[in-house]
Amino acid sequence: MKKIKAFEALSDKALVEKAQGGDRTAFDILCDRHLDSVYNRVRAKIPPEGVEDVTQNVFVAAVRSLDSYRGDSSFRTWLLSIARYKIADYYRHRDRRPDTVPLKYQDSNPGRSDIWEDRILVRVALRQLPDHYQEILLLRFAEGLKFKQIAKALDISLDAAKSRYRRAVAKMADVIENEREAIGEGSRSS
Repeated sequence: MKKIKAFEALSDKALVEKAQGGDRTAFDILCDRHLDSVYNRVRAKIPPEGVEDVTQNVFVAAVRSLDSYRGDSSFRTWLLSIARYKIADYYRHRDRRPDTVPLKYQDSNPGRSDIWEDRILVRVALRQLPDHYQEILLLRFAEGLKFKQIAKALDISLDAAKSRYRRAVAKMADVIENEREAIGEGSRSS
């Protein structure tokens, strides 16, 4: 118990060094520290039924490749890059494409179908954005980070983070508007 409390106060860098030396407790604390970020990132990118498996696969891959982590980026950034690969693997192995999610979800509660359509529309639109826009929106909304934290995570200035966020939101709104128009036109032509 004392070891865990002492380790919780350590930086990610110090924990990684201990974990690379074979200390299981250090790696467990790293996992606990970053579980929410990874889980929220995965949850924002794939259907609910795959979230837990993919999240687990991220941490399994991290254990297996921990020795290759050199510290060129933060541990969190490295872990989220593994998450990107595992998300891509999820779609590749299931022969699914994120853009093929049906936009007409029928729920037993008719008032809720609009909510599902909006969620699907947001996911489809998010995937159409450039990676740097996806990243900042996910940091802000999926992970709930404040702009100072986002700037630190992306290694950019606070002003650059705010500016990128505004551009990402504007682009997202444009994509959603275009998708809604396309859906509207598609339903009229049927």
